[in-house]
Amino acid sequence: MNTMSLSLANTLISRAIEKAEELGVNVCIAVTDNGAHLKTFTRMDNAFLGSVDVAISKARTSTLFPLPSGTFGELIREEKLTGMDMSNGGLIGFPGGLPVAAEGVQLGAIGISGASAEQDNAIAEYAVAGVNL
Repeated sequence: MNTMSLSLANTLISRAIEKAEELGVNVCIAVTDNGAHLKTFTRMDNAFLGSVDVAISKARTSTLFPLPSGTFGELIREEKLTGMDMSNGGLIGFPGGLPVAAEGVQLGAIGISGASAEQDNAIAEYAVAGVNL
């Protein structure tokens, strides 16, 4: 496998929903393929409308720069890369986006938005940790 399959994307979505429900939050969940194109998306009932674009941008960020979106944000701040978040159609520099890889090959990423940054990140980590890659 060298890109995000629909089956894997749906598994990531299911696991993210499971964790969000456990935390009692409603979030938007985006999964991108290795070209940073949206593979699948879910907006839980009552999740913020503004979180739609944020979740997609977190997933795109972690696809285009294969690291957690929060780490990307830290890099921008530390290196004073002003405007970097405005490149590539808008990137996100706070937690909730994680790359998804198997055997060293980037398959895509997941992005979560709608709860606190810590909860978004915990949901993404749970989703990715639970899949067999």
